[in-house]
Amino acid sequence: MKRPALAAATAVLAAGALLTGCGSTRAPSDQAGAARPAASASVSPSASGSAGSTPEEAQRKFEEQQKQAAAEHDKAFPAVAAACAGKSTAMPSPTPAATASGGYQPENPKYSENHAYAQLAPLNPLQQCRGDAHAARVAAEAAKQAPAGPEQAEALLARLGYPGATVGQTAQGVQFSVFVPGVGPCLSGVLSATPRVEAHGRYLEGGCERPKGGH
Repeated sequence: MKRPALAAATAVLAAGALLTGCGSTRAPSDQAGAARPAASASVSPSASGSAGSTPEEAQRKFEEQQKQAAAEHDKAFPAVAAACAGKSTAMPSPTPAATASGGYQPENPKYSENHAYAQLAPLNPLQQCRGDAHAARVAAEAAKQAPAGPEQAEALLARLGYPGATVGQTAQGVQFSVFVPGVGPCLSGVLSATPRVEAHGRYLEGGCERPKGGH
């Protein structure tokens, strides 16, 4: 009879030790959990805000960059700058979309959606003036001696101040597209004995070259 009582007493002592041990293992984690808010509170707001600038500062830097780019353009192309002096930078009002009551309606109602990849960014009067002046300048030089191939076209455009052009040979002549340095817009066309050059905004999917895509 003594052995069962002794075994019961031993079991009670073991359970007590187990409970005490569990309490001692939880205490450090609880303390660590209590310390976490203090650690996060130690991060200063100024440190987290120093990673970026305010929208006002970003806008100011952007405007300064635009002014600098325009000044560099006018210095490199004085004839274009003189021809376009005083032109407005205000964007034209968007053309009202055709409605069911009138206006052209494509047979496929999803035409605009399917051809969104080929949409161009609009140009303001100053950009259009610059683009037309640059286009006439390139066409006049190409008409004097049409480039025989892409390499000659790249050399001609670089000499005129338009580096980095995308060129390719076609049956009509050398096809090209290039962005007017600094201010734009894009120039695209064919350099041949009868050159065809036009100014336009960037394609909405990026770049001056017409994207290949759609569905």
